[in-house]
Amino acid sequence: MLVSRLAGIFLAGAVIVALAGCSGEAMITPTPSATPVAPSGDGVLRIGDMTPVSGPLAAFAKAQAAGVELAVNEVNAAGGYNKVPVEVLHRGAGDGDAAVTDASFADLLARGVDVIIAPASASVLAQLAPLAQAAGIALVAPASADNAPAGAVTTPVVPDDTFAVRLRVSDPGVGELSYGIEAYDLTIAAILGATLAKDDGGASVSYGLSLVTGSGIQCSSYGMCLDVLTTQTSIDYVGLAGQINYSDATGMVYFGKAIAPTSTPSAK
Repeated sequence: MLVSRLAGIFLAGAVIVALAGCSGEAMITPTPSATPVAPSGDGVLRIGDMTPVSGPLAAFAKAQAAGVELAVNEVNAAGGYNKVPVEVLHRGAGDGDAAVTDASFADLLARGVDVIIAPASASVLAQLAPLAQAAGIALVAPASADNAPAGAVTTPVVPDDTFAVRLRVSDPGVGELSYGIEAYDLTIAAILGATLAKDDGGASVSYGLSLVTGSGIQCSSYGMCLDVLTTQTSIDYVGLAGQINYSDATGMVYFGKAIAPTSTPSAK
């Protein structure tokens, strides 16, 4: 399935390509809507944060974890998911060490997580995608240069001073700040997805993500988006990192302008 904006652009990853008559160019026709799934949650939204403990991304582990914690703490301060606190568990992801990734996923699965925030590693994401799909767990991870569509921005966002302070309140030990914003945005988006789907099961969160990162009314914060959802069935959550372009097949997310679908590089 190709990455897309999913609500209004190639929803649920179904892409139909037709030849555009006399022009000879390909025309993309989206399917009308994402397909709802049967509820499977237990009433508690559990998020697994898999931070890189090895490889070149290890330096960003604390920022990713702090971004997830910051988002969860803010949502819980506002009442949690469906009036129940969101839970978060932090585990390692071995960028280049498949055994670490497997062990962490197995532990999170045993603890009943509904969604996993993974690092910006093409190899980790490729390893996790079939495991998460088989287990019914939603998966989201920032794209990297190795798996993003050609032309997509994969450079991590540099937080401004205000957000840097917020990250360090979440974890005073944070040094390198890259991927803190992305982790925060993806966590908020996942919680909004569960809210829209009215279920915390992994399949529902993935379905909900397709409807909170689409072509609905734009909103830029958790509280603002909740307000819009009182009257709307889809929204376009645009956080600090920009527009979220999400593939429910792979869990890959890139931020910013949507890129017309083409073949993507293989994981390295």
